[in-house]
Parts: sequence; C-alpha cells; structure tokens
Amino acid sequence: MQEPAVSEQGAVEARGVPASPVSLGLFDIMQVDPGRENEIADLFARRLDALAYADTLGYTVAFSAERHFMPSYACASATAWVAAATQRTTRMRLGMLGYALPIHHPIGLAEEIAMLDLLSRGRLEAGFGLGHRIEELVALGVDPGERITLFQERLAIMQALWSGGTIAFERGNVIAREVAIAPLPEQTPHPPLWFAGTDPAGAHWMGQRGLGLAVGFKPTQALVPAVAAFMAGRIARDPEAIAAEPVRPAGTIALMRPVYLSDSDERAMDEIADDLVLLDEKLGRASGEGSRADRKADARTRAEGMLRDEVMFAGGVESVAAAILAARRALRFDLLLANVHAAGVSDERVERTMRLLAEEVRPLLVEADLAARAE
Repeated sequence: MQEPAVSEQGAVEARGVPASPVSLGLFDIMQVDPGRENEIADLFARRLDALAYADTLGYTVAFSAERHFMPSYACASATAWVAAATQRTTRMRLGMLGYALPIHHPIGLAEEIAMLDLLSRGRLEAGFGLGHRIEELVALGVDPGERITLFQERLAIMQALWSGGTIAFERGNVIAREVAIAPLPEQTPHPPLWFAGTDPAGAHWMGQRGLGLAVGFKPTQALVPAVAAFMAGRIARDPEAIAAEPVRPAGTIALMRPVYLSDSDERAMDEIADDLVLLDEKLGRASGEGSRADRKADARTRAEGMLRDEVMFAGGVESVAAAILAARRALRFDLLLANVHAAGVSDERVERTMRLLAEEVRPLLVEADLAARAE
C-alpha cells in the first residue's frame, strides 16, 4: 500500500514545530456573574464593547459558545451573538465554538452560517461539537449514542450545501428533497471549520478532514493525546484533500484558557483571591468561620492550585508569557483563545488583561517563536 503524501507543512508539524506563529484570540462562554444575574442585556452590551476594544488591539478572532437551558449562561444562540458582533468589529474574525451539531437541523444551520459569513464580509470561523453536555441532547430527544453518526452526517450535508450542491437526504427529522441553499458563503468553499473536543478518536477524524482543533478546560498533559491524534490525521491527508480545504487565517490548533494579567504576579494573585472570596459570598459558600484574611488565604491557595494544574494563565507579563510558551511546546497550538471574563472582574480589569496580552505578552511570544525557528 502506498504511504500517504506528506506536505511540507505536515513535515514541519510532524517535527513538533507549529506551522504558524502563535495568534491571539478570545473565547467567551458568556457565564453570568452571580452578582449581576438580572442584567443580561447589560452583559451583552459590555461584551460587545469589549469586542470592539479587542478589535482595535489586533486580536485575530473572537469565539463564543452556545449553552442551552442553563440559567448560569447567557448565550443560547451563537448565531444571534455573532451577527451582533459583526456590527461592532471590522477586522477580527468571529466564530462559535461550537454549535452542538447533533441538536441542530443541518440545512437551517448551513443557511445561517452562510449569512453570517456574508454579514461579516468573510470573517467567519465555524466550530462544532458532538454535544458534550448530555443533558442538552436528552432534553431535545437526541439519543447520545447517536451523536457521532449525526455529527458526521450533518457536517457532510452542510459542506455539500456550501459548495453549491443540491442534496437529497432523509433520516429522522432531517428531510431534504432536492435542496440547494442561497446565498452561499463569501469564503470558498466555506468558512474554516473547527472541532471543539478532547476525544482522540474524534480529533483524528477531524484532522483527516481538514478541520481545526480547539481544546481546553483540562490540564495541558491531559490534552496531549487529542492533539497528537489530530496531528496524525492531518499529516495523513492527501494533496487533493489539502487543496480543497479553505484557507485558515486564524490557525489550526487552538488552546482555550482563562487568562488574567496584572502588573506583577503578586498583584494578580491578590486580585484573583479577592474575586474568589467575593464569589464565595455571593454563592453562599462562605462558612463565616475565620476572618476574611483567612478566607482570602484559602482563596489564594485555590488560585495557585489552578496555576499548578495548568488550567489558567495568570500573573505578570513575563510569567504569563512563559506559561503560554510551556503549554505551546506540549500542544503545538498556533492560536491562543483567552477567556478574559470572570465573575467579579471589572470591565477595566478585563480591558487591562486584553491590552497587556496584546501589547506586552504578544511581542515576547513572537520573539520566542523567531528564536525557535532559527535553531
């Protein structure tokens, strides 16, 4: 059997060097601040202001995430959110990570994504997931055991429609009798596609089919198997498949992490501890035993644990840059998606994190990347 061809980019990736310099993006799960849970419209307005500011700082992309039937999250429609964001930004790309594909009708979703791509003037990134919140699937009558098959079928339907094809299909509630969509997306053959998930088998399948991979929410080493499987899938692609894929201006492997920056490590940890104490009080988790200083010390220990567990980047500029570079050596990502919003964090501190990340951390990442490529 002939071995699959390996592109020049694939060879670079196989050596463990990311094929592209690291880009900076944003990822927002739209979690509701317990202290402001009745101010959802205000949350939307403040998040749109933050995106407009990020656009001026040169962030590459901003992703949102949909959550259904959960009062602690505000984004039930990623389509509506991205449509609004297209009107407040002019340069940065916009996307969702991701639509839980098994609960969406593929024809309607294909039309929505095509319209979003046109509204954004070709700045859209489209991400999908298997539906990792099983309760969402069950609530809508979707058998969790069928989610992989549904994902694969619906992705194929959408790709055929975006290419201008006419499809006929019938399975369950999806019926298409010689259907074609109009208008088509601005990007050809369609916007760059992403898969959000950490299952190695799924990641390998997505890599073979030219999707990007977005991982997060777990310690770095726990994400390595998914990234390795994904890269193996990408390297195995043949040249014809590569030629048919859309350009990927935002990247191919994305790491999603909460990020918090201040002017020093000490100040950053002090502010995070204050936020955790306040959050405990709002949620009724404060026991009332011990002084506030004791509770803050406990909160700081928790924050330091998140850093040790590598599920958050926080501190001063140099420490955050070093942590990002360490994670990049393990995961080879070319896009960092920073979640800069957290309960209790003021708009001013959100802007500070975005500014420091873009203006001071990014140059350190670029310098390190140039040095690595020169070796």
